Amino acid sequence: MSSNSRITPAASKAAQKSLRMFPIFESLTDEEDLKWIAKCSVRKLRTGDTLAERETPACEVFGVLSGEIRALYKVAVGKEVILGGFRRGDIVGEISALDGEPRCASLSAVNDSSVLVVPGEVFQEILSEKPGVSLFLLRLLSQRVRILNSRVSELSFLDTKHRLYNTLLRLSRHRGLEGAERVISPPVVHAELAEHIGSSRETVSREMARLVRSALIERTNAAIILKDPAELSSRISRALDS
Repeated sequence: MSSNSRITPAASKAAQKSLRMFPIFESLTDEEDLKWIAKCSVRKLRTGDTLAERETPACEVFGVLSGEIRALYKVAVGKEVILGGFRRGDIVGEISALDGEPRCASLSAVNDSSVLVVPGEVFQEILSEKPGVSLFLLRLLSQRVRILNSRVSELSFLDTKHRLYNTLLRLSRHRGLEGAERVISPPVVHAELAEHIGSSRETVSREMARLVRSALIERTNAAIILKDPAELSSRISRALDS
């Protein structure tokens, strides 16, 4: 991953933005928004650029303005597990801003992206002066703990193929047509699915081929279509019961 991101001073770019575009900061007044946005900056990243490295000391909070930022945990040389993705309106990096400890995951750009960089001291100041922001953050952290608990359970109790089924369901959305089909669009490559479940691309490819032969999924240039999501869910339930 490249680390050649570009930082744009607040005076020229961040001042054109608003902290209130992020749900966590919606309760700011116009005056508060102007005061704190002036202390922020905008960072632009190209596909693959590193925004932050795991175990590095830092306390900035990042708000995604465009593109997608991915949190990664490196488990071995050349092998990473995807912890989550963050899109426009999301914030990431708040843990280090709260406890002052090094980053617990690496952050990189999935595609060309831009983020608002909120200095740690500014984030702390907002939290101390705006109880509504603090409450929102508590709810956000609670949601992320629930997701983390789900992922830990998945890794602890499901084998590789059932983790794949669970990931396909998690990444998909309703197709928008009558029926129960779900879709992942644009389609996720097998190497990326492997990073989601902590496995290898070859293992994912074999299981995806089985799902295609069983008519449980269909892959096109534009999407992965889950033809029978209920059956995938049923298989996961049976695996947990056993």
